[in-house]
Amino acid sequence: MKQTIRIFYLLGLIIISGLMASCDKEPESVIAGEFTIDNALYGFGPYYAIGFSFEQGCKVQTNEAPEPDITVHARTDARGAVSGAYLDTPNLVPSFALAGDFATGTAAKTFFDALLTIGSYTWTLFADDISENQVYIFKTRKENYVKFRIKNLVLSDTDDGPYAEVNIEWRIQADGSTTFSQ
Repeated sequence: MKQTIRIFYLLGLIIISGLMASCDKEPESVIAGEFTIDNALYGFGPYYAIGFSFEQGCKVQTNEAPEPDITVHARTDARGAVSGAYLDTPNLVPSFALAGDFATGTAAKTFFDALLTIGSYTWTLFADDISENQVYIFKTRKENYVKFRIKNLVLSDTDDGPYAEVNIEWRIQADGSTTFSQ
């Protein structure tokens, strides 16, 4: 029994080390990937959430510096029930542009893969009323462009309140140009 516990303990340390190491990479080494974030709060006050930094290529706490590029929030109706979700950025600059909204994951993926240059968009402070199969363009604090695709969205009412979770595929063009590599 002690051997089994020791093995699980070591496996846990290896997994945690791997997760932490992913944020220690040089930003240029992480230009694309997939992540999942939610609106859960952590800590004992002040509370913090977990967002994602495209330039660091990893999840980041909202109480860290630099802050994450994006976080997800649940939207509620007048009765307090979850009614949708939106993505936010702490940089207070219009940074989101909806590039496309598609009926299927296949159509969204095809558009995402084919999107190689940034066009002319209307930029907003939030990615409001997000849904699966949407493709967005995002401008980071350093004026680098990111394209991302919402693969999955989970909305639910929980004992802890409204819950939103989003799974995103992304690619950054980290040199400030408006052209993505394939």
